[in-house]
Amino acid sequence: MTNPSLENNSANIAPSDAVLQTENVSVFYGSFEAVRKVNLNIPRNQVTAFIGPSGCGKSTLIRCFNRLNDLIPSARVEGKVLYRGTDLYDKQIDPVEVRRRIGMVFQKPNPFPKSIYENIAFGARVNEQKGNLDELVERSLEMPPSGKR
Repeated sequence: MTNPSLENNSANIAPSDAVLQTENVSVFYGSFEAVRKVNLNIPRNQVTAFIGPSGCGKSTLIRCFNRLNDLIPSARVEGKVLYRGTDLYDKQIDPVEVRRRIGMVFQKPNPFPKSIYENIAFGARVNEQKGNLDELVERSLEMPPSGKR
């Protein structure tokens, strides 16, 4: 994803005004380079859109912002992704904490590469919710008597 207009627009934003920054970010799936050397400053308190054809790397780049690519065994991220000046890929940064602060909403359901049970229980586990996980998962999967949720 090396759109010159994207790079030029973000270059006008001072790093101190950026909530998210990328420095030479490349993303690989195995040996395939899906995103190539993206440099970007995303300003705070503004709407930013990624527009491009299917398969050009938009979602792959966005997944770098909350480290969802970590969940894909063949994925590798090179370069820096900074959130308020902190490198999100620093070894001392907990990816789960990153995901608590930087969420994603998908157009289509996008479960983690885990079982249905594990996907439902994930939020409760991450937030250290007390109680019976089996009951929580079962209750979540039940259809109300009226057939409506």
